[in-house]
Amino acid sequence: MRAAPYYSEHENFIDAVTKLTQQEIAPKLTAWENAGDFPNDAFKLLGSQGYLGLLISEEYGGSGGDYKLAGAWCEAFGELPSVGFTVAVNMHSLVISHALERFGSKEAKAAWLPRAVTGDAIGAYAFTEPGAGSDLAKIRTVATKRGDRWLINGSKTFITNGARADFILVLTKTDPAAGYGGFTTFVVDTKSKGFRVSKKLEKLGWHASDTAELLFEDVEVDSSCILGKLGEGWGQAASNLNWERLMLTLTSLAGARMCLSSSLTYASQREAFGRKIESFPVLARYLAEMRRKILLGESLAHRALDELCAGGDCRVLVAMAKRMVCDDAVWIADKAIQIHGGYGYTTEFLPERWWRDLRLMPIGGGTSEIMSNIVTKELCR
Repeated sequence: MRAAPYYSEHENFIDAVTKLTQQEIAPKLTAWENAGDFPNDAFKLLGSQGYLGLLISEEYGGSGGDYKLAGAWCEAFGELPSVGFTVAVNMHSLVISHALERFGSKEAKAAWLPRAVTGDAIGAYAFTEPGAGSDLAKIRTVATKRGDRWLINGSKTFITNGARADFILVLTKTDPAAGYGGFTTFVVDTKSKGFRVSKKLEKLGWHASDTAELLFEDVEVDSSCILGKLGEGWGQAASNLNWERLMLTLTSLAGARMCLSSSLTYASQREAFGRKIESFPVLARYLAEMRRKILLGESLAHRALDELCAGGDCRVLVAMAKRMVCDDAVWIADKAIQIHGGYGYTTEFLPERWWRDLRLMPIGGGTSEIMSNIVTKELCR
């Protein structure tokens, strides 16, 4: 059910990804879900095969691929039934490391990127704060200049990989009076004095991944840790969010397809009242609607991906795609549970895990409501 024509030039790549993940990772996922964590060796496995450097240049050990290649990865890798795991990997390899290469200093890139590509150093991105969710303008984490050093103070929450990270990109305020020009992102080594993980969060889904609250108390960094230039943090965050949101969208598409696939298989095998349940009109309508939503989601998401690859202003298209696809993926997972009946509500079958995991997608990276606001503002100009 994968959107094969769209990724026709990446068929061999997709086949290789699928083979590796199904043989080396899929058999371990339930154990990781039950344990509430996965080992860092999973990063090293993917790094050894070159999959953690898809968007990183060869200079730092990556393959120098484009967003189309990364999109093919998201849709193939996203078929694994553990969204917490797949997004933890993708945040590190496709979002954080990519942002570091785009905006980081030579010193920061040399220090972290070669090890990020091999899986020997794991990254996290710290935007959100306890009092500032989607409204990043209200963050209170500050970086204050002291001589030739900076001191970071504040807290962050809902940070994927936060408990395991070796380095973190931290959005701070460096000049509260400068508006959007007063934000700066720093690369922080988690071994730095004053940094600590204050809490690991228990969640409805994404059980295999760590999501943490972080505390920064006079964490000292130098100017080489600034991403880009002083005051460029807001623009960097907006640019990074376009790709992060699209990554989440493509991952949701993969999950929706897997829900439909399992529903088709179950409906073709399960009998009730002397016939296969796929023949019941109401279930046939569910299956048809699931497929319709997936096809529409592919069309919009891939159009947004094309615009991103072309370097155009894709913010509104991405917002549209994320809103539609991520909401529809939850609906599709819910209908998959319904089609499976009582079994769908048990952990013996996967729809309940897909529903729990996909339910975060309309929230993470900007809620569906925020996506609607972005689109509405564009329409009302």
